[in-house]
Amino acid sequence: MLAASTIGTSQVSDLLEHNPWLERMVRTCLETGQSVGDPDTVLAVSSRSVAVRAEVSALLEDNGSPTGAIVLLQDLSHQKSAASASDSSSSGLRLSPAGLAHEVKNPLTGIKGAAELLAAMYPDQTRAQQYCGVILDGVNRIAALVEQVLAASSPQRLARESVNIHQVLHQALRMAGLYPTPRQGLRIDQDFDPSLPAIMGDSAALERAFLNLIKNAHEAIGQTGAIRLATRMETEFRMTAEGRRRQFLRVDICDSGIGLSPDALAQLFTPFFTTKPSGTGLGLVLSQRIIALHGGRLWAERGGIGRPDDAEQLPAGMTFKVTLPIETQGDSPAASPYC
Repeated sequence: MLAASTIGTSQVSDLLEHNPWLERMVRTCLETGQSVGDPDTVLAVSSRSVAVRAEVSALLEDNGSPTGAIVLLQDLSHQKSAASASDSSSSGLRLSPAGLAHEVKNPLTGIKGAAELLAAMYPDQTRAQQYCGVILDGVNRIAALVEQVLAASSPQRLARESVNIHQVLHQALRMAGLYPTPRQGLRIDQDFDPSLPAIMGDSAALERAFLNLIKNAHEAIGQTGAIRLATRMETEFRMTAEGRRRQFLRVDICDSGIGLSPDALAQLFTPFFTTKPSGTGLGLVLSQRIIALHGGRLWAERGGIGRPDDAEQLPAGMTFKVTLPIETQGDSPAASPYC
């Protein structure tokens, strides 16, 4: 991105000189010790401009005073060009996710219909029924995979409305079949902070994101176990390039399953990586994308509900953590009635 194999003092000075916004972010970070970010800006590099996401974090001494800063620049050029291509009205050849999904689903519909007709023609033949069942299971799995790929790769237009995070979590639990009464052998713990203010976002998209996390926790615990949902204000805050404090709320989803190995955890948000026999490896990718589009963050840590497993020396369960920004800093946080 910077057209250099090594970055020295002169390159950094030149970069800050031609990007006053970046110089302000670094100065704010060094003066306050707080992280500063801009999700979408333009970086001037030599004679060209690059769309980037910028984050500046402080390097701290033992006494907590800033001694330097780490600047993270993520190139958004490919993402921008892909979105531009999908919105272009040019008549040139383009292969959009929606077009690909349409071309795949059309023959799938015919295959599914033919398999159902064959099953109806031979109702008494066990082997024929088994073969037709294999075909239908494969068709349904491909169709579900296409829908997930489409959801994870297509540009999303999110609504911006006042959202009660506890109402979102209750609806996600309801869609998972775990609210208001979970099945026998499963315990759902809700540790909600009723004073949390509303956030600005798309409630339907957030429900999908949390539904994926809750379903993963449900599948991880097996026949018996517990899932814990907790909400609170995040103790840390970030500062924007303008020096404005940005606060976050936090949602933790913990389970009492067997947990993941460090190697599996490292690949957890990689597309098509899954530890489940029938998984697609796209559910967490979609959830992470939805949270990121809301300006938040999703990550996972080993250890959930329960004690470490002495046999494998692994923490029991997993915890998925979500932070979402609170946009109404100027308003007095109203108590949440949905708890």
